[in-house]
Amino acid sequence: MISGRSAPAVSLTALAAVVVALVAGCAAVPVTADSATPRLLPAQLAASPSPAPSTSATPSERVVTLGDSVMSGFGLPARDAWPRLLAQRTHLSLVNLACPGMGFVVEGDCGTPYAGLVPAVAALQPDLVIVQSSSNDFWQDPDEIRFETADTVERLHEAAPDALIVALSTIWNDDPEVPDDTAVTSDALRDAVEAVGGTYIDIGQPLVGHPEWLQSDDVHPTAGGQRAIEAAVSSALQGAAVLP
Repeated sequence: MISGRSAPAVSLTALAAVVVALVAGCAAVPVTADSATPRLLPAQLAASPSPAPSTSATPSERVVTLGDSVMSGFGLPARDAWPRLLAQRTHLSLVNLACPGMGFVVEGDCGTPYAGLVPAVAALQPDLVIVQSSSNDFWQDPDEIRFETADTVERLHEAAPDALIVALSTIWNDDPEVPDDTAVTSDALRDAVEAVGGTYIDIGQPLVGHPEWLQSDDVHPTAGGQRAIEAAVSSALQGAAVLP
């Protein structure tokens, strides 16, 4: 394992408290296709039960998503975040651990970079982990981005060794002038996930050319933007044979 910043040791009891706090303050919400409101995770951190079987996906698939404010649906109801939409479409049992401001290097509103949520992934033991690189890491040292990304992905693999880790490229806003940092963060995640036998998917820039899909801050997607991202992710996951 790559040596680096040590992930905090967390007991299951403490971990449950951490995830409950995330649910309350950072939009880490367990969701399924038929859940009307967010539910707090129980102490054992089991994912929500799957709904009735669907022809579009295996209903027993347990999924954890890990990302930033774009993935968490910042500024919108939890039901509008693209992981929630994906769960509705495919009838997956899904826990969204995304947190605003978070990256592989940068600490988000939850007070930790991605590595701090590895214990939650270990407790959940999902079948599929979807992790996305983040523009929050833009302008950080490229070597540090590569190191922390590789270290975190290796920890995710060790925490849930039976899970397939799927990595998604960094999403920018509607500006067609995509910053070079997008390639830095995306490439770091591609190399990291391929090193542990996972799958990297470049989902492109689904928001480019659509200013109407951004909230007034010109950063975070509207509900329409979230639907566009979910459509791109769903299509990419099917194309990579991750989902049927």
